[in-house]
Formats: sequence, structure tokens, C-alpha cells
Amino acid sequence: MFSSITRKCLTKSPQYSRSYWTKLTATGATIEECVQASLDMLTQKKPDICVVLASKSYTLGNYRKLSQDLQAKLEPKYLIGGVIDRVAQVNHGISLLLGFEEEIAPFTIKDSQDRLKIRSTSVGRWGRVEDTERIKYQSDHIDKVGWENFGSVSTPVQPFQLPPGLENKPSFVFTVSDNEPDQLLQTLDHHYPDVSKVGIIGASTPFVTGEPYTLFNSDGGIMGSGMVGFACYTKLEKPSSVQVTHTAMEKMGDTFKITRCRGNIILDLDEGGATGLLLRLIQGSSKLSKDEEFYLGIYPPGQDENSEEDATVSRITSGDPGRGNMSIDTTADLQVGQIVQFMRKRNLEFKNVSSDPIGKNEIVFGVSGKDYTIDALPVKVPDEANVIPQLFGAVSENGVIVGRSNIPTEVLDVPFSKVTFNI
Repeated sequence: MFSSITRKCLTKSPQYSRSYWTKLTATGATIEECVQASLDMLTQKKPDICVVLASKSYTLGNYRKLSQDLQAKLEPKYLIGGVIDRVAQVNHGISLLLGFEEEIAPFTIKDSQDRLKIRSTSVGRWGRVEDTERIKYQSDHIDKVGWENFGSVSTPVQPFQLPPGLENKPSFVFTVSDNEPDQLLQTLDHHYPDVSKVGIIGASTPFVTGEPYTLFNSDGGIMGSGMVGFACYTKLEKPSSVQVTHTAMEKMGDTFKITRCRGNIILDLDEGGATGLLLRLIQGSSKLSKDEEFYLGIYPPGQDENSEEDATVSRITSGDPGRGNMSIDTTADLQVGQIVQFMRKRNLEFKNVSSDPIGKNEIVFGVSGKDYTIDALPVKVPDEANVIPQLFGAVSENGVIVGRSNIPTEVLDVPFSKVTFNI
């Protein structure tokens, strides 16, 4: 599953005491203009790692040219990246993250039959319903299968195999992935639970490149599925941290405690049926409709509503008012005693999430609503190239990867959410 690539020996070389990262975001009518404008801003070449994210507003030929041009003109030791929906602030263009004098272990995970696909096959994830009413009577699937055949939504990763080069604890891990990153994320959480992991799920590109996703791997090629990324072993001046903001989420009612659950299914909240509680909230408000999308804020075990920075938010995929069962779109097992908060999505006009000020050492990723992708809302192509220094970030409709210290790493696909990460 893991590709073998040549890299520095990380076990004997000392860690650096500082970190040098360069961020550039460029817009222009062509890929060549973006690359050249970016190179003109640089005072040095030959980085240890180059991450490039390109908006889904070019063609397959442009993406091949992008990889070739960066390899030839920038001469990075390793180049990875992919096609996302929009680039931070400029929408149409490319965003570059360059690491100089960095201790890097890149990795490429190619798709194969042995790769565990938790999301595509919905292993242990009952009740995932797409494009239908979110609150509806579930089928009799539970009766047919039986609770004895459903104990956990988290399929264990056996064996816990790390990509070559990641045998030592890194400072942080960065990745660009298709929609099946969970096997690697669970492995990393198992070995390094307190290490920050961040990344982005590539945009859906079947009508752009003919592939489900478009990823640039460290061999200079393009992959239609899989994962690319790197672990950083440079010692950072400050510990890396991940912050999440849910711009479009609005709380509904009070918090509840899970009193019965199984895997990703909530049976009872505060000793009452979960779906019934949500329906009463909906019926008690004139501005709510059962046809809306609803979400659940979930606080880590042992933490309450005062720990909002650590909460995760997942979509409620279906519910059964008769039984009270409620399915949550998560790959992490829910636990009795966890505090949860019902939420609804407010209607917002699309705003590129990185339009807010960004710190010097921050990167930013955002989630687009399905109706606000670059396909649905085409962007204006600029007449001339422009570069924004100290900016690296992107938006994807398929979500971003969030791994906070000692909290299971998740794929966050809540629309209009923003993730910032300091390096």
C-alpha cells in the first residue's frame, strides 16, 4: 500500500531548532503565469518540500504542466499536492507551501484492494442517507441485521502499519487525500495521539480530469485516488495547534447527555429517544423545518459545553421517531456520558473562508457548501497575474482533515467551517 521512496535518514540526524516555511498564493489566467509570478517572489529555490494546491478551474493539461514546471524551475526535493475547489482569497489560482531546511518524511499511499475504505463501504455506519430528508423513519435494517452484529463504527486498523520514514514521533503531519483517509488517520492517532494532523480532501474532478480526485505525488506523477503527505520532524518554536470555527452553525436548545448508544447510533439522550428530542425542538420553533440539515456538536468524553474548542460537529444522517435511534455521520464510536448539542445550518452567502486576517505562521482550510463549489459559482479569471505573500490555504467541498491533540482525527465536512493551523 505504501510506496517506497528515497528520503533522508531521520533516526540519526539532529532536529533543527527553527522552522522556515514560505507561503505564496498566486492568481492568473494560466498556470504558467501563476508559477512564474510565484518564482519571481522567491529569493531561493530547491526547497525540501513543495506543496501545491490548484483550483478546480483549469484543465488536466494545465495540471500536468503545473507539476512539470514546478519540478523543473523550483527543483524541490519532494513535490506533493492536489486539485481543490478554490484557492484561499483569490479563488482561481495556486497556493504554495515551501519548506526550506526542513526535516521532512514524505509519503504516498496508492489505492489498492488492501486499503480499508471506511467511507465508501460505510463499514459499521448505519443510516447514512444522502439527498433525502434528514429526519425520517429508518428502515427495518436494524431488525434484520440485529444489534449483536453491530458493536463498533471504528474498524480497527490491523496491523498498525506506518508509512516508511514515520517510525519516530513527528512535530506534525500534513496530507492531501481522496475521501478515504481514515485508515492512515487511525494509524497515526494510535501511534501519535498528541501530534497535530491537518490536511484537505481533494475536490471531485471526474468532469475535469476524468479521475475522481487529482493528486500530485512525490514521484512527479498524478494520481486519481490515494493520499500524499509528509511528516515534519523539525522542532517548532511553538507547538503546532489546530483551531476550528463553524461559521454557519447555530445551536438549538440545551445540551444533552448520551445515556445509550452503539457505534455511531444514539439510542437515548437524557434517558429519552434522541430523534424525539430533536423533533420536539423542530416543532417548537416556527423558523425550523424537518427538511433542513441538522448537525450534532459532540464534546470529548469527560468534557462539557465549556470546552467548545475541542468539540466535533457531525451531520445527523437519519432518525427513527418510533425507536428513538439517531445516526450520526462519524467514524468514531460515541460513548455513554458524552455531552452533545443539536445544531442547524444557517443560510449564508458564500464567502471564501480565508478572507479574514491570517497570522504569519498560519495556514487555513475551509469547507464549501455543495451548492457553492467553483462549478456552481464560476470565478472570474483575472487579466494579469498577482501574488499574495504569506498566504497558503484552500477550500474543498469534500472536507478538511482535523487532528487535534488527543482527540480522534476527523474529516470535517460541515459547510462553511474553517480550520487554521500554525506551523
